[in-house]
This record gives sequence, structure tokens and C-alpha cells, in this order.
Amino acid sequence: MQNDLLAKPPPATRFEARQPDGGVALLFFIRGGHLMLARQPFHPAQGGRYQDLSSGRIGPREACTDFTSALSVATPGRTQMLHLAMVVNDGRSDCLYLSLSNPAAAWSAAPAWVACPFDAGLSPARVVISRVLIGDASDRPFIVADVVINPDSAAPRRVRYSIDAWRSFGPRWIEHRLPVDSQANAHATCLGRCRGGWDVDGLYLAARGEQEAQLLYAPLYNPFNPMQPRWSRRLEIPGKLAAEVIAACRNADNTSDLYVTAQGGLYYFSATNQNECAQGLALGNAPGLEDVRTLFAANTGGRVTLWGLNGAGQAICTSAPQAFVADPAAWSAPEVVLSNVAAIAPCPDRGTADMAFYARMPGGLVRAARPADSRLWRCDDVVLPTQDD
Repeated sequence: MQNDLLAKPPPATRFEARQPDGGVALLFFIRGGHLMLARQPFHPAQGGRYQDLSSGRIGPREACTDFTSALSVATPGRTQMLHLAMVVNDGRSDCLYLSLSNPAAAWSAAPAWVACPFDAGLSPARVVISRVLIGDASDRPFIVADVVINPDSAAPRRVRYSIDAWRSFGPRWIEHRLPVDSQANAHATCLGRCRGGWDVDGLYLAARGEQEAQLLYAPLYNPFNPMQPRWSRRLEIPGKLAAEVIAACRNADNTSDLYVTAQGGLYYFSATNQNECAQGLALGNAPGLEDVRTLFAANTGGRVTLWGLNGAGQAICTSAPQAFVADPAAWSAPEVVLSNVAAIAPCPDRGTADMAFYARMPGGLVRAARPADSRLWRCDDVVLPTQDD
């Protein structure tokens, strides 16, 4: 079954933050149609500067309209990699550019962009890329793109594709048909991998239908024969509750645990508890978990940390030791760190378990950080340079 109602694209003012192991914090954002990078320290008086990552690829009549980044999970024996994707509009259609497998800690040069033009079937008159996802597995960055084909036509088509950037022949863009009711509204998606996924990432998908809510895991392709139909698994929240937002937390073996919020509660699916009709484990309820709009999860130095942003504009945070995430009593009470927040971008230091994140507030960007051994948050304004140094 196919669902043409794809997840809502991210806001145009979105930004992302990454903290490579052994490196400085990186802040990605769009300014004036260009993809920019600011490195810590951000304040110009302290030597902060930013870099235009797209100037070598964008022409005078082109503009970067969206981007995404991913930092591969830290795995013994593997170099941590930074992956980037950039959507460029030429005034009519979008084109995807990729810069994959950049050594994260020592990365300083401008990225080498490789064009990945849309090649699924006949060339449409116009293509709009509404969202791109890159996985954070250490063995390979899996890529997914949501596309609107011929948006100006009477019947525009919304499709999701898995992109094989390493394929040397045949189309790179492979349609990923969503295994949910065609009337369902897929409102939340993220990349991850269940235990027994045969080294292939999949999509966790939360959808609302006319009859019931659905929470699914579907691999990007059949690992034994990519041309054959893929299987999917239906996950369940106790009480048949509808999932609001979801976040996958990558483990060192590249599997993912899944965290879900629903009606003020937090639920957990371990990588080994993602079989058909698996029941999520209730971790607790809290007022700050009501109406969560955005959720992030990461393993930060032996602790799993969750960051969320709810409909009241509150940035919330909770954590637990990774060895005890299945114990509801091990989780800290969800704490409201900041209020009046429009967007957040977590940037934890995996080595020190620093639970840092950036928040967009009416007065600008703020960095909030709290070491794992402290109960106090430190909040600092982030001042970006207005021009290149």
C-alpha cells in the first residue's frame, strides 16, 4: 500500500548542530540562499567565524532551500563521519547535492559536493524536494528524500524515495512505498534499524488514519533482494494510543532504540523489541510531555538523553544511564529548561555526556548545556558574525 501524504517538511528557518568526538561544535543554517557553517566559538570577538559551504556549487540564479546533516555514531575501530545533503533550486526545479563520509573531527575544508539528480522514471517538468533524511549508522549513510513531482499540475504526486548514492548503474532514486493505509496521514518519520535488520536502515513511521493510528517500521529495501517487496512491522503503544512524535537512538552496533510520546507519556521500544505487534514500554508521564512537537534522542557518554519541544514552546530534557533505559525509575523527571522556544537543535558532547542544545528564541539563538554530574543548566547567547572573517 502507498501513502502519498508524506510527513510535513521542516520549517524554512531550521538549523542543525553537531558535536564531533574530539572536535568543536558545528552549527549549520541557511543565510541568503547559501548553506553556512559556524564553528565554536561563535562570538566574533572570541574568534568565531562562519563559512559558506555552498559557494562553489551554487550559481548566481540558484539558492539553497533546504539541507540536512548527520554524524555517524561512534563505533570502536571506525572513524566518525559527517554527512551533508543540500537542496538547490535553479528557479524552477530542485536538485540534490551530497557530501558524504567527511572525517568529522578533522574536517575543515569546503565539502566536495556531488550532484544526485532525480532519475526515477521519465524526467518530470518540475521536481520539488520537500525533505531529506540521512541516517547516522557507522557502516553506511542511508538517504531518504520526500519529493513532489510536477507540483503545478492538476494532480501533483508526492513520493518518498530511498537514494543509493553508490550505485554505478541503473536509477539511484528508488521509490519507497509506505506500508500504511492510503488514507493515513504520515506525520512523523525517522531513520533507524531494528535488531535483525541485516545491515539495512529503515523508516519508523507514525501515521493517523480514519480507523486507527499506526506505528510502523519498514526497511528501505529488502536486504536479500532489493527488487522484491520489503516487509514491515507494526508496533503498538499500550492502550492503542496514537504516537505523536518519535525519535530513534542509534546504538554502537548500528541498531536503534525507538522513543515515542503519546498523550503526555513516554514509551520505549528497544532494538530487540520491534517485532510484529511489539508493545512499547511505558517510561512515565509528565506535563511537559503533553503535545510534544519535536523529539530528539542520543547516547551521550553512557547516558541516553531525550530533548523535546512541546506546543507550549517549552524545551524539555530527560536522561537515564544507557544500561537502565528500560527501568522507568532510572529516568530523570522531564525538566523544562527554556520557555518561549521556536526550535531546538541538540548538540551533545558524547565524550563528556554534556546535554547541550541550541534554541531559537525571540531574542536569537541560545546555547543551553548541563554536564551529566550537575543539576544546573548554563544558558549563553550565541552571536553569529554578520560577514565572513
